[in-house]
Amino acid sequence: MSEEPDNVIHILCDEDHRHLLPSALMGFELHLLDPQKPIPADTMFLMVDVDLKNPDMLSRLRAFRKVSQRGSDLVIAIGKNDLQDELQATALGAKKPIVKPISEKSVATYIEQRRTAAGMTGKTATAAAEIGAKAIKDSFDEFKNDTAIDVDKISEAGRNIAASIADLGISEWLSTVRIYHQSTFQHILLVTGIACAFAQNTGMSKADIAKLTQAGLLHDVGKVSIPDAILDKPGKLTAEEFEIVKRHPVDGFNKLFAQGNIDASILHGVKHHHEYLDGSGYPDGLTADQIPDLTRILTICDIMGALLEERSYKPRFSVAKSIEILKEMGKEGKLERALVLALETVMKKPGSTRSNLTKLANPSS
Repeated sequence: MSEEPDNVIHILCDEDHRHLLPSALMGFELHLLDPQKPIPADTMFLMVDVDLKNPDMLSRLRAFRKVSQRGSDLVIAIGKNDLQDELQATALGAKKPIVKPISEKSVATYIEQRRTAAGMTGKTATAAAEIGAKAIKDSFDEFKNDTAIDVDKISEAGRNIAASIADLGISEWLSTVRIYHQSTFQHILLVTGIACAFAQNTGMSKADIAKLTQAGLLHDVGKVSIPDAILDKPGKLTAEEFEIVKRHPVDGFNKLFAQGNIDASILHGVKHHHEYLDGSGYPDGLTADQIPDLTRILTICDIMGALLEERSYKPRFSVAKSIEILKEMGKEGKLERALVLALETVMKKPGSTRSNLTKLANPSS
C-alpha cells in the first residue's frame, strides 16, 4: 500500500459541507473521504464532521482508530453544547473537539495550531496580515484626524503582503485573514491579497505589483465617512443608506488627491473601483474606454473579496461559486472576461508551502 504524501489532511464530512472546503489550503492538500468507505489506515491527519449517533459511521471511526498509525491526529466536530457528541469524540480518542460545521476557517485554525505546537509560526501569513491591518487602521485614523496618510507605511505593508503571498500563496493569505480579522479590515486585506496575487501571477512588473497592492490597501479608506450603523448593518440597506455608501470612493479619492503624493493610477483605482465596463457603475458611470487596466483588475478583486466574505446577511461563497458569479458579470458586459479567467487561474493555484506534516504530528521529533 502506497503512503499518502506528508502534506495531506483527510476530511470526513457530510455532503452538505463538502462544497465549503477547497482542495488545497495554506500549502496542504485536503482530501475529502468517501463516507461509505473505510478510512485509510495511513491517514495521519483526520478531521471529522459526521453524525456521531450513526452506528455505521461510529464503526468506521473505531475501525480506523484500531489500525491508525502512531502519532496520527483525530479532530472531531461536534454540535455546540452537545455533551453526548463530546463524550463520543473523547471515547474515539479525539483531541479537543471543534464546533460544527467544519469550514475552511476551522481547518486553517487547526493548521495554525499544529504549526505553533511544532515551533513553525514563522511560516505563516500572520505577521504580514498584522502589519497590513495596522497600516489600514492608521490610515483610517489619519483620515478621521484630517492628517496626511502615511504612504511609506502603506508601501511597507504592501511589500510585506507581496512577500508573504509570493512565498506562501493566496490560499494561506485568505485563510489567515479570515481567522484573525473582521468586518472592513478583513475585506480590505482580502482584496489586497487577491489583487497582489493576480499581479504576481500574471507577469506584471514589480512597480505595477506595488501599485495594485497599495491600491488594494487604500481603496476603501473613504468608508471612514460612513456611519457604523450603516457600515455594519446586518440587513439590506435602504436607498438613502446606499447613497451614503456610494460616496466612499469619492471621499477616499479627495483625501488622497489633496496629499499630492499618491500615484495617479492608484488614485483612479480608489475613485473608480465600483465602475463597470457597461457604464452601470458609480460614481461617474465610466465606460470601458475610460477605465484603465489597474482599475479593472481592482474592481474584479474587490468583488471577489466581497463574495469570499461571510457576512451577517449572506453566506461565504466558495472560490468556484465566486468565479461563476464574476464570469456571469463578464457575460453581462460589466467586467472584462479575460481578466476574470486570469483570476480564476490565480485562485486555483495551490500554495507553495510544503511544511512537513510528520513534524507537525510529532513536534518533539
